[in-house]
Amino acid sequence: MDGSRTSDERCLPGDDPFTAEQWHLLNRGQNAFAREGGQPGNDLNVWLAHRQDVLGQNVNVAVVDDGLEIAHPDLAANVRAGKSYDFVERDDDPTPEGWSSRNTAHGTSVAGIIAAVRDNGIGGMGVAPLANLQGYNYLEYQSQNAWEISHGREGYSDDVRIFNQSYGGSGIRSYPYSDDPMSYAGRQNAQYKKMSTDAFGGLGAVFIKSAGNGYKRTSFNRQRFGPVDENHGLPWQNSNQSSSNANYWNVTVSALNADGERSSYSSVGSSVFLTAPGGEYGTNKPAHITTDLTGCTMGYNRDDRIPYDSHDLHGGTEIDNTCDFNSVMNGTSSAAPNTSGAFALMMSAYPNLSQRDIRHLLATTATRVDADDADVLLTYQTAFGDERTVTGLEGWKQNAAGRWYSPTYGFGLIDVNAALEAAKTYQSLPAQVFTDWTWSYHNQEGETGLTIADAGSVATADSVQVADNLTIEAVQVRTSIEHSRMSDLLIELESPSGTRSVLMSPRNSMLSNTLDSTYPEGFTDHLMLSHKFNGEASQGQWTLYVTDTDGKTRQYSLGGEVKSMANNSVDGKLTQWSLRVIGHRG
Repeated sequence: MDGSRTSDERCLPGDDPFTAEQWHLLNRGQNAFAREGGQPGNDLNVWLAHRQDVLGQNVNVAVVDDGLEIAHPDLAANVRAGKSYDFVERDDDPTPEGWSSRNTAHGTSVAGIIAAVRDNGIGGMGVAPLANLQGYNYLEYQSQNAWEISHGREGYSDDVRIFNQSYGGSGIRSYPYSDDPMSYAGRQNAQYKKMSTDAFGGLGAVFIKSAGNGYKRTSFNRQRFGPVDENHGLPWQNSNQSSSNANYWNVTVSALNADGERSSYSSVGSSVFLTAPGGEYGTNKPAHITTDLTGCTMGYNRDDRIPYDSHDLHGGTEIDNTCDFNSVMNGTSSAAPNTSGAFALMMSAYPNLSQRDIRHLLATTATRVDADDADVLLTYQTAFGDERTVTGLEGWKQNAAGRWYSPTYGFGLIDVNAALEAAKTYQSLPAQVFTDWTWSYHNQEGETGLTIADAGSVATADSVQVADNLTIEAVQVRTSIEHSRMSDLLIELESPSGTRSVLMSPRNSMLSNTLDSTYPEGFTDHLMLSHKFNGEASQGQWTLYVTDTDGKTRQYSLGGEVKSMANNSVDGKLTQWSLRVIGHRG
């Protein structure tokens, strides 16, 4: 049967009351209780999988979030008894309770997108409506111990195949990379790697990560923080500002709206692997209909948010008179559980495929949405007074291996039916290889670094040689740069095949010590990731380009107040950088 988005057989099973409005599962242009609907076809394309009873059976999914209402009537049948954990109360029920927790509905809404129960006469259904759920309120108690328990520690969550991480930071400063097993970051790295490669007899678990919601603005100290204008069309938050997004073991996901374009808020960057439905805000354009904290005094759908949130579903309406569901869940926080659900469908249909193979299948069958998405160009005045134009962020580009990639959409929109079809004849990837870090030092034996000219007429370029001849899956870069206004910097990497990837777009929110004098200036062994070179050969010369794109005073907005930031008084310095390739032989 033709399982495409244009098939005449396209029909989603299930008779729950909200199923017809779940555009992320099957987009017919419905409005999902918003004023306007989207464009048909912009969905996960799961209809044939569901009709063939591929529903996430026997796949355990952890919702690492702010909590999970384990007795919710549209979730309870899929919740694993005794497997969740509340780090505050130290018991196995992370259900948010009481007036102080009325806003803590995020994890419950995430869980509904993944695995809300099908055909029970209420609500809608999840992407994988027979997957098993367990929840951790890690965001309410963010210790290293809590992170390890909720991300695969033996005896707690080591039987989880999918970890959904719909959370992240604002990334205003640089945090140094570490693989020291005694450090916080090093211990996390080790656990990510162990679960991804060793768990389930070597098939591995997968970690799904939201890219962030900072394209237009973020927050700092609970205040709105953003540019004062349209920021030249560039993202305020690049996904590589966060070291967790740049961690190879995380599948970082951007958000798509119902019209098939980047959700207005979605962070982007070269660490984005795929895009999945995130929606908009549910007022003018669709968000997601999903589970909410039960009752009309808790969650997103509650009495004291009416008429502020005047949505047709909300406020104890006839279709949901107990306010157990909401129609405003959005963000890359929604794109992540859509992706987790897609992985669950793949894992239930092909339980002997590794998480790495499923990554590859989803990437190579993804849909190139918004195919006309173009480069974002930045024109600035150099220190010599002339104008220079650079590519601040790429649109869709085909690399030397023929792979299409976009830092906005990764390899494209997930197409579950296409991935399931491709899996029928799929041959697993060869063994994975990580090269050693290849270093270029410019801060030793009396050197003080390569100069990065303020408002430069040319980029500062530096190269390293990679000897290993691998087929690339991904590339990671670590940079150390002395610069007092690092958001001016455009950082790019060029492969031996001539493909160029923007690792860090300029005019971003990395204002660091401008916001807090205790924060360091510049990049300190800052980790970045690019998927753009996937399929190319690794051997040869790799070149890093760093350009300072601004020599003027800049303005930004914090808490509604416009503030000025003086230009850096001295040129920047590239002191060291390194690169490693993740790939396979052959």
